[in-house]
Amino acid sequence: MIIGIGTDITDIERIERSLLVFGDRFRDRIFTPNEIAYSESFLRPSERYAARFAAKEAARKAFGAAASILRISWKDVEIISSNEGAPQLLFHGIALKLSFELSVTRSHVSLSHADNHAVAFVVLEGDKIV
Repeated sequence: MIIGIGTDITDIERIERSLLVFGDRFRDRIFTPNEIAYSESFLRPSERYAARFAAKEAARKAFGAAASILRISWKDVEIISSNEGAPQLLFHGIALKLSFELSVTRSHVSLSHADNHAVAFVVLEGDKIV
């Protein structure tokens, strides 16, 4: 059963500007060390950062109103890669607690970027009615 869905689109240039203006302060506040290492391994890191930013927003939307009330932090949602390279969600802190409370058993994330936009789509699934 689907517990929640969320989508977000992010302007890559906006993330690029934030990285230039605020530097490590912005980057370290939003992204985990693993996300930073992954993004920095590409020629244009801002594309990867923007896709991950969109995924974090999409996950917050999938959690619904509880995400705002409980104040899920940026780093509570981490985007990792499977062995095959597919993006996956990893929850920490409040997001992990909320996933247990909502009986989330599976999560799905899809990322894409083209031209100057990155988009993410998140689906949270569970086995029982909440």
